[in-house]
Amino acid sequence: MEHRLAAVLISDIEDYTKLMEVDTDGTVGAWSKARDDIIEPTVTINEGRIVKFTGDGFLAEFKTIQKALETGIELQNKLSNNILKFRMAVNLGDIVDDGRDIHGEGINIAARLEGLSEPGGICISGDVYNQVKNRIDAEYQDLGLQVVKNVSEPVQAYAVRIKALTTEKIEETSLTSHEKPSIAVLPFDNMSGDSDQEYFSDGITEDIITALSHLRWLNVIARNSSFTYKGQSPDIRQVADELNCRYVLEGSIRKAGNRVRINAQLLEGLSGNHIWAEKYDRELEDIFDLQDEITDSVLGAIEPNLISAEIERAKSKPPDNLDAYDLFLQSLPGIYSFDPGQNKMALDLLHKAVEAAPDYAKALAYTAWGYQIRASRGWEGYTENDREKASQFAIRALGTKTEDPQVLLLCGFVLTITSEDPELGILSCERVIRISPNMSHWNGFLAMSFTYGNGDLQKAKESVEKTIRVSPRDPLLFAFYNILGLIYYEVGELDKALEYCKSSLLMNPSWDTSHIMVIAILVELGDIGEAEKIASKLLTLDNKTSVSRVDQSYNFPNQNLKVKMIEGLRRAGIPES
Repeated sequence: MEHRLAAVLISDIEDYTKLMEVDTDGTVGAWSKARDDIIEPTVTINEGRIVKFTGDGFLAEFKTIQKALETGIELQNKLSNNILKFRMAVNLGDIVDDGRDIHGEGINIAARLEGLSEPGGICISGDVYNQVKNRIDAEYQDLGLQVVKNVSEPVQAYAVRIKALTTEKIEETSLTSHEKPSIAVLPFDNMSGDSDQEYFSDGITEDIITALSHLRWLNVIARNSSFTYKGQSPDIRQVADELNCRYVLEGSIRKAGNRVRINAQLLEGLSGNHIWAEKYDRELEDIFDLQDEITDSVLGAIEPNLISAEIERAKSKPPDNLDAYDLFLQSLPGIYSFDPGQNKMALDLLHKAVEAAPDYAKALAYTAWGYQIRASRGWEGYTENDREKASQFAIRALGTKTEDPQVLLLCGFVLTITSEDPELGILSCERVIRISPNMSHWNGFLAMSFTYGNGDLQKAKESVEKTIRVSPRDPLLFAFYNILGLIYYEVGELDKALEYCKSSLLMNPSWDTSHIMVIAILVELGDIGEAEKIASKLLTLDNKTSVSRVDQSYNFPNQNLKVKMIEGLRRAGIPES
């Protein structure tokens, strides 16, 4: 079961039962044509997901609320000539995903709003209205508060008077030409109705600005500039133009009794499109601890989404117009894929980035990591020099005298796990803790460095648990779950170790390290039969897996751990060579 905040679009047909009674074949034919020719392809093109079709309607989920409403408007425009009339509703709310269907209050409210919609129209909740009113060209009619069954508080509703959806392409301007992306954090709105709470919303905003400032690859607009919009509801595109920034973060805070609800959303400045949105509900106990927790959570969610947006921007640029930063961005999906072919393409891009900018510390650090991945996996094309190359690029990155904590962390990890210079590696990781203690979402690399490098296991555990907590959608989450399992394995808590390593395996079934760790734990628990089954899956995944290859590839300093992993492979039947 996955709990998350989601944008949903729900629809059904006006008087469907009556139409079926009058003309069954014609009604079914019109519905089938609308479903197959218009609804399904339009939702897909707009990056939505059809969760299910009902007898006379559908439920779809979207990554952003703007996409959901734009799709609804586009569908109603396209369906206007159909004999069937569709009612639609859009809501942003909590859902539960069981893998086949989605449930929860967010869906219940959407269904109630859909019933309020006029045929051919769209009804939206107040939460949706607050986010799209300045971004989608439509007329909005206030329908007041609506009582929703099984929802404790009335829901504000609006009818959307549809105008033709404008899909004009926004031209590239100087805003997108900066090598470094930039972001403005607008003052979070105090929705509590209590002016005394203004300090709290301002404090959250200032904390987030400070935390984002620690991201060396990102320019953050100064507080004095972004706070000039306090108390306003500006058009995001105007803000981006006036502050010359590529992204804008905005939000609101509502305090009721001893609880506080914080909504935050990240938007692209040029288009106003949503990139990310999240809601945080917390008990208001120690206000300063709460500010720290929210700041960590927002930062942990924002950075991966900002990087994803930057990667998509780089992909859209013409090949002959790529600078070192664009080449670096385009390499990232390949590095994170842990696939040999993708890794090679990523390293080719990174080498081009380094050729264009020889002192580009981050490109040097990721090149080091790319070679370390290849060396530790033992992929085809791997050479004995890969480990040495990883070390050389890490040293070059550190030689730029960078203070970028991400570079220091990656280089420290590479130098530790390759055993090329574990002492310098651990020192580099320790330095990150001193200069950037709030870098929570990257702490998983600290945990891996400490664990594989015979370091402080308690510090490793605290680091990886913080990463999992504040960055629950991290692309490396599977590796962080595995390292937490490995830590429990090292301290002898085998049941917990098995639980986390199996979770890692479910997240990424092709990750060989998780297979190896599950095998080692099962062998130590005495369950040889189950260990042999996992070993069989590992051999199916890569039939060249052998004890000798793992022994050669896994060259980290923690030899006690390595011996147990190798022994587990032997006893589970993995061939020697």
